[in-house]
Amino acid sequence: MTVSINGWITLGILLAALAAFAWGRLRADVIALSTVLAVGLSGVVTPSAAFAGFGDPTVITIATLFVLSAGLERTGVAYRLARWLIRTVGVREVVLIVTFMALAGILSSVMYHMAAMAMLLPVALAICRETGLSSSRLLMPLAIGARLGGGLTLIGKPSNLIVSGLLVKAGFAPLSFFAFFPVGIAMLIVGVVFMATYGRRLLPAGGTGQFASSGLAWRDLHETYKLPERLFRLRVEAGSSLVGRTLYEASLGDAFGIVVLAIARGRQRIHAPSGREDVREGDVLLVEARPEALDRLNPQGSMKIEPEPGAEDGFFTEDEAGLAEVVLAPRSELAGKSIRELGFRARYALNVVAIWRDGRPHRTGLADVPLRFGDALLVQGPRERIRDLGQEPDFIPLSEPRVMRTSRMVFALAAAAALIVLGATGIVPISLAALLAAGIVVIGGCVTADEAFRAIDWPTVIVTAGLLPLGLALQTTGAATAVAGGLISLAGHGRLAALVLIFLGQFAIGQIVPAVPATILMGPIALSTAVTLGANPVPFMITVAGATSATLLTPLSHPISLMVMGPGGYRFTDYTRVGAPLAALLTATLLGVVTLLWPL
Repeated sequence: MTVSINGWITLGILLAALAAFAWGRLRADVIALSTVLAVGLSGVVTPSAAFAGFGDPTVITIATLFVLSAGLERTGVAYRLARWLIRTVGVREVVLIVTFMALAGILSSVMYHMAAMAMLLPVALAICRETGLSSSRLLMPLAIGARLGGGLTLIGKPSNLIVSGLLVKAGFAPLSFFAFFPVGIAMLIVGVVFMATYGRRLLPAGGTGQFASSGLAWRDLHETYKLPERLFRLRVEAGSSLVGRTLYEASLGDAFGIVVLAIARGRQRIHAPSGREDVREGDVLLVEARPEALDRLNPQGSMKIEPEPGAEDGFFTEDEAGLAEVVLAPRSELAGKSIRELGFRARYALNVVAIWRDGRPHRTGLADVPLRFGDALLVQGPRERIRDLGQEPDFIPLSEPRVMRTSRMVFALAAAAALIVLGATGIVPISLAALLAAGIVVIGGCVTADEAFRAIDWPTVIVTAGLLPLGLALQTTGAATAVAGGLISLAGHGRLAALVLIFLGQFAIGQIVPAVPATILMGPIALSTAVTLGANPVPFMITVAGATSATLLTPLSHPISLMVMGPGGYRFTDYTRVGAPLAALLTATLLGVVTLLWPL
């Protein structure tokens, strides 16, 4: 087929977008908005079509599902269910793996999988603490279960909604609410059986070299993060150069790399003191520093330095202050920014004492370290401020779940039930059913209007809305048909071979490109391939969506994998060791069920 000039331009924009995603230096939403400009300014679609994605029903559905997920999370539905199941099934490792994977899968079928993980992660870590089980044995199976559960229903993950929307735009019937269920449940069962048997042998054993258990008591936190090596009490004597100066003027951090965590002044304790706090004679400063830095600060011995005892009279054992761990949320905009850039102490009135990364703690020189997804932060300060931090959408507390509005649980359950019933029966379009469910959780008080707005993963919404016009351009300019023609020739005009190539293309792209843009870019090509071959387009589109659940080779393939990397103490090789054989099994399962149920 001859490709028009607009088709070549569209292919160029497609390749540029894929290269930008693979490069990883630009935000996904920035790339998506750039494609809106590219397809609009180049004239491959009309200006109105370039912006049509922002009003697309698929985009509206995805946004409202985030609100429903927040309602289910805030009311503690999953937390209550998880705790009840654990009391019921017991605490054997294999039983816990099966239970948590199944629970994560079920929850992810009706709510955003990141919200399901945010609820289940503290529960899983609490079980690890209570049973002595290493978190590395449970968190990766939990993450896999959440990913696979998204394939059970139409609303389980954005990719499912996207392929259904592409079918509608091409003149085909939309996929039903449970159209994905046969493939999804088969993949979930395979995943659970694999992880409960052979997969368990591939998981890290845990132990002292890893983040063995989160949500720990303060004594365990001291040992896990090796805090005694860096914590000291500095008693300010008469004649010290610090007396009469503010902490900002003393410049302890910039000049010596010393972080003042708290000040004891008589019976008064000042936790996470601001830079305006002055230093007085007789003050006792709790500092985090290398011993050699303290030697440089105190050459004349005008200050008495002693290790922080870490016992009952320590700074971390008071009712009003303590230690806690939080994980940087996968969709947080704080990633890439340093503690200093965030003004963390001024913003949250807490100290970052240590960061757990790559299987070990980092305790000094943290101010200028850019945060990464999957980092576990050990914070210190007033317990009230620690609880407040746990409510921030940028962080997920590991020690305890967020504050729950259990009295509003009935509204969250009603919203979920309404969405399932309306979506399954097809009485109203899924977009309206999702909007109704979101309205129920807001009006019912499960979340406030502000919380609902913050719960929406706007980068995902923008990426979806921004790339849909490119998907449209691939279809209208004939670019998708041209690529499909190449695939068909490579497949020898065989329908099964073409389906396998579509899967392999989506699987390969999914290792470096997030699931949403990968689906939007690959979906039109799969659809054109099916139409050109005269084949049923449904199995091709379900294969495209299903392939996003099988990209398990690296933690970069999905935010959920990054989410458990720090708390589980995992390394990149752990994901490949477990993910490679599981991906092979899931591939065979997906293609087998698809071809069995939907004749090509």
